[in-house]
Amino acid sequence: MRQKRLPPGFRDEFGEEAQKKAALSHSLAKCFFERGYTKINTPLIEYKNIFDDYDLAVQQRMYEVVDSSQERLVIRPDLTLPIARFLANIQVNLPKKFYYTGDVFAMNQAHRGWANQVTQAGIELVGYASEKAELECLLIINQVNRLWLNNQLYVELSDARFAETVVDALGLTAAERTELFEALFNKNLPVYERLIEAYTENTLYSLLKIWPRLFGSIEEVQQELDAIILPMSAQRLVNGVMQMAQAVQKLSSQKVRIDFSSPAPQPYYTGLTFRGYIDGVASYIVSGGRYDKLLANFQKEPTPAVGMGFDLDVLASVADITLSQAKPSYVYIGEDAWDVVADYVLAHPTYSLVLADTLAEAREQAAVDGAILYVVTEEGVKADA
Repeated sequence: MRQKRLPPGFRDEFGEEAQKKAALSHSLAKCFFERGYTKINTPLIEYKNIFDDYDLAVQQRMYEVVDSSQERLVIRPDLTLPIARFLANIQVNLPKKFYYTGDVFAMNQAHRGWANQVTQAGIELVGYASEKAELECLLIINQVNRLWLNNQLYVELSDARFAETVVDALGLTAAERTELFEALFNKNLPVYERLIEAYTENTLYSLLKIWPRLFGSIEEVQQELDAIILPMSAQRLVNGVMQMAQAVQKLSSQKVRIDFSSPAPQPYYTGLTFRGYIDGVASYIVSGGRYDKLLANFQKEPTPAVGMGFDLDVLASVADITLSQAKPSYVYIGEDAWDVVADYVLAHPTYSLVLADTLAEAREQAAVDGAILYVVTEEGVKADA
């Protein structure tokens, strides 16, 4: 038989792997619902202009299609922007807390081994200006860490405004910002060190020198920062991150890291950002942050908001979760017992008909599946010996 291959970056899921992912999805949805979140589903296909202000690199990786009107459509690469589009079009009383589960699609470079289809489960807290919205997200992350990750998760905190605040103080042009950020965020230290040579006489040079090292534990980052003087605007951001980090570190067995030397998880974040990862796992398990200006792309007035999403594929690959091992129950229908079996199965909704024509075949199937077999005849029901 001729083999039919999948496109690169896609894969099938089945058996225990698929069941584990489904169990985590169900548990997270239950957690969100019980915490007062409202379910929201958005279409898989959106107009491309929804993502015009997203990020050029992401736009170049989106899967595009064309509808009958020849308008450009995309398979969504993100779940937050469609929710922002929904809120701009539908009158919803805010503040409001939403939760979602869905797939996102993006064309990644094949040699990196990243998946092009990822399942996410997440929340959006829209209309909440208080930092308690960020803390709510971090509390849920800690709950996931305790339930399924054996407290091995690191929470990494930063602020999306820090890098922009520094380059604003330096007075860099747009091109200079891009060049500096590319070297810094990609940890291309030879290029980065060459670029900052132009600022040796600037009062921010001491910060530029240590900037690539501004990641690690709270104590390690604070020690680096204690040796320099930051602009007041940058210092306020650092203080806010450190205060939140110390609060989160007090949660049950939660490990916390700081990182001011990496880009925000998404380009639309405007405040505190957070990621969750486990040592030895290449991808983040969860990421999120504040994005108070996102809705301004769809409506006149900006709306405060915080959101986060769990990568269910990564979470399922590392989660310590036990699937139910209960034996299935099969029902075999004997001759002329159709009326009897209907009533019996209705009374036992978890029982399943064994799809075999003879009792011998039914016994064989039950043995293979480790199931309990019940035989239904006109005389009644009995467990098969």
